[in-house]
Amino acid sequence: MNNYIIGIDVGSSKICIALGKLTKKGEVQIIGITSSKCEGVKKSIVVNIDSTAESIKNCMAKLKKMVEFDLSDVYVALHGSISELIHNKGVVAVSSDDRAISSSDVKRVIESTRFISVPSDREIIGVEPQQFIVDGYDNIKDPVGMSGTKLEADVHVITVNSNVVDNLIKSVNKAGYQVKGLCFEPKIVSNVTLSKHERESGCVLVDAGKENISISIIKNDNIVYIDNIPLGGSSITQDIALGLKIPFDEAEKLKLDYSDIDANIKSNNVDLNVKLSDGQNLKIDYSFFKLIVQSRIEELYELIRKKLIRKNYYNEITNVVIVGGGIALVKGSISVGRRVLDKNVRIGSPNFVGASNPIYASAVGIVSDIGYNMKSSSLFSYDEEDLKNENEDSWNKNIKRDEEKNIFSKVKNFITDLF
Repeated sequence: MNNYIIGIDVGSSKICIALGKLTKKGEVQIIGITSSKCEGVKKSIVVNIDSTAESIKNCMAKLKKMVEFDLSDVYVALHGSISELIHNKGVVAVSSDDRAISSSDVKRVIESTRFISVPSDREIIGVEPQQFIVDGYDNIKDPVGMSGTKLEADVHVITVNSNVVDNLIKSVNKAGYQVKGLCFEPKIVSNVTLSKHERESGCVLVDAGKENISISIIKNDNIVYIDNIPLGGSSITQDIALGLKIPFDEAEKLKLDYSDIDANIKSNNVDLNVKLSDGQNLKIDYSFFKLIVQSRIEELYELIRKKLIRKNYYNEITNVVIVGGGIALVKGSISVGRRVLDKNVRIGSPNFVGASNPIYASAVGIVSDIGYNMKSSSLFSYDEEDLKNENEDSWNKNIKRDEEKNIFSKVKNFITDLF
């Protein structure tokens, strides 16, 4: 079988792709990762299939230079900003005569929560269990093996706009690749960027992109709330362009090259001499430039703070973790976040060699999540010859894939029932 996994994160500004494999020891290893500019996506929604497909092609072409085998099947991140959580409950009778709860009982109660009415333009793509209840006793994480007669599940059903998902899949297909599954981004990112303590005690995961800031509240190792702010890194760039009266592209370069809002950096009476792409020399008052960047980032953090207060989560969380490139890549932005939010704020990067960058959190999260589930299923197996050659790093790329009956093999029925 093929133990290679390709994860694609299609964002408004860039596409990130991670290539990983499941080693013979059952460990996930990242063997290639890259990113490139994305055209055709606005606010995490595909608005031009041809442009998006071409961007995916370009990014995959960069990845192919790192490996010596064909890339075909991929898994794609489904952003929290285009998703909605609907609270629901399910209940079933325990099926066994000895009243021992089995994994099939858990699957049945989870499946029962999917039978809800949703608008015709939306579809259910997953279920996020919050807790299980056995004979009235709640706050149970894993009821398998427990004794009882009635099993209940308290869940969040994940829904998305059907057309949004279809256009994303069409873009990947047009680029020449087959989508094997969709992964719910807040879940996969939290698994590779948050510690177990953060997921249990209460944490805000902030994915700040070019045009969106996705907010996910994780508590008791569950996604309990998702929200979205329709602003991101491009708003900082736009402020720089307006304030300095320069083109947007030039402002983006300045933001990436010179933004440093660290309070310890003295910038009074400091000028920057920057050569623009048209050959013109531009003199910038760095104090003014720094004020522009800092003011916008403070506003973005304040919007996050107001969201948390309005939804009554502010006092329940202890940590804030920033991923993506909209805020995390600006030097000094974390200290500003700590001051505005009055919380512990840090950058979240995947703990994988060669991929420790907040912009790769989604792509790496896909590889890690799919690898974990392959390991836990019958899909992860090696014959005796494989075990004899455990130290060899060679894989048969021509082996035909088995028909997979795993939850990840069907795009439309992909669910995130992890408990």
